Amino acid sequence: MEVYPSFSIGVRYKKKNKKKPIKKTKNKFNSKNISYYYDQAQPFTFTPYNGPRWRIPPCIQVSQSVRSKFSMLETVFSFREIKSRVSEHIGNMKFRFDTTSSQQWKPHQSVASQIISFYAKQENEWNKVCEIYYRLFKFRQALVPLIFRWQIKKCIKNKKNTEDPVTLETPLKPVTILDFKKRISFVFEARSLKKVIENRLLYSDYMFPEPLVPFNILTNEPYSVGQLISISNQCKKYGEYSWMLDSLIFHGGNLRLFLIYNKQKLKLEAINSFFKKSTRLIREAVIDFFNFEAEMCDLPSAQISRFINAYDTKPEMTIVQSWIAHTRDYYIGKELNEPYLIILGTKKTESLLNTIYSMFAVAV
Repeated sequence: MEVYPSFSIGVRYKKKNKKKPIKKTKNKFNSKNISYYYDQAQPFTFTPYNGPRWRIPPCIQVSQSVRSKFSMLETVFSFREIKSRVSEHIGNMKFRFDTTSSQQWKPHQSVASQIISFYAKQENEWNKVCEIYYRLFKFRQALVPLIFRWQIKKCIKNKKNTEDPVTLETPLKPVTILDFKKRISFVFEARSLKKVIENRLLYSDYMFPEPLVPFNILTNEPYSVGQLISISNQCKKYGEYSWMLDSLIFHGGNLRLFLIYNKQKLKLEAINSFFKKSTRLIREAVIDFFNFEAEMCDLPSAQISRFINAYDTKPEMTIVQSWIAHTRDYYIGKELNEPYLIILGTKKTESLLNTIYSMFAVAV
């Protein structure tokens, strides 16, 4: 309950307003994140151009005005853009005093003629600049192939090896690989080089393809797309074709795309490569498949153990090699998911298990 003071004449009472306590709220914004230049223009950092520039050849004599206009485009390296900028400059001069309406002021004829002469001179100078650039681009177009051929000859002359690093012999079907950055070249035998590249692309872990980037075995540096194209073209001249190399080139050297678009082919190659290894390395896959099929057909445990013992002691036996080949065909049929191959595999399984049952009824 509020208590008011006693009433008195000539004194005006003002009711005091109670101030609400101000709640202190935590600032959501960190002062460290606030820019020092808030509400101010940030300082501009000028970075000078240090790249190549066009220069007017000494044999071309032009005025200082033309040189000044030429320098405005000296950092542009596209003739189409140069033409566009020249047209833009000429278009900005199309305004004339003599083209204004009759209601506006017109200069004296002598002044108008001088203005027209000035703009005509400017347009003529811009056309000269465009003509100089046209000659320079034409000269560069003719000079670049000559420089490229000179670089090729220099790389070939600086050959780093004369024998193929795989065969250690002088290549009968030489394939030359150029390194323009280092101005050197390497020579390989076409067939051995193709096999080295294919082995990298066919690399697999167990039966899963994991292609690797092809690289120069003398420098351990990966091949560029241009070098791969050169290798493919040179190998084809000697009749050495490789669908893997062509596919990698088609996908721009991207291993991920190469794997995606050739996944099934690489999977089949990985399976075939896996079963070409020694019987010891593939034992787990072969025995697991045998145990599974033997249990499904209720093959006696004696025959199962005797076959496994034969696999470990006499892997050269015909029945053992037949079962290894059948295991490989099983994985291939499973990958292709072809009903015809699955039916053939089922028949082959029954035939081989019957042979194993009769062959290992008595201990070998």
